[in-house]
Amino acid sequence: MKRKDFFQLLQPLTDKLYRLAHNMLPDDLQAEQLVIDSLNAYLIKEKKQILAATELDALTKKDIQLQRRYYLKGLFRYMSEIGVRRSMQLMDQMKYNRPQDFQSFYGLEPKVRLVITLRYDFQFTVEEIEDITGMPRYEVIEKLHNGRFLLLNEFNNGVQP
Repeated sequence: MKRKDFFQLLQPLTDKLYRLAHNMLPDDLQAEQLVIDSLNAYLIKEKKQILAATELDALTKKDIQLQRRYYLKGLFRYMSEIGVRRSMQLMDQMKYNRPQDFQSFYGLEPKVRLVITLRYDFQFTVEEIEDITGMPRYEVIEKLHNGRFLLLNEFNNGVQP
C-alpha cells in the first residue's frame, strides 16, 4: 500500500484519534502532539506491514472497514502507551488546566480514563481493550469497575436532596 493510500484510509479516523487523545490529555496542544507522535511511531514500527498491505482499489467496502478498524486499534495501542506515560509526567500541570465541565473524569488516573473511554466512547469489548492497552483482563475489569464507581460516587455527591 502506498503512503498516500494509507493516509486516505485513516482520514475518517482522525476524529476518533483526537477524541481519545483529548480524553488522555485535556490540553488541545498536548492532545494534538499525542496524535502526531502516535501516528509517527506507528508508521515507523509498522512500515513493512503497511507497505505490504493490499492496495485500496483491490479491497471491497467491508475489507476497507476491517482494515480501518485494524489500523485504529494499532494506533490506539501506540496512543495508549505514549498517552499514559505523558499524562503521568504532566499530572501536576493538568491539575490546574483541567476542563471545568468534566473535573471528576479528568481527576481519574490516566489508565482508568483510557479504559473507560475505550469501553464507553468507542464501544470496544474487554478483550479488545486488553489487546489495545496490554493490560491483563482482570486489570481492565478492575479499572472499569473502579472508574464507574468513582464517577457515580462523584455524581451522587454533587446532587443535593
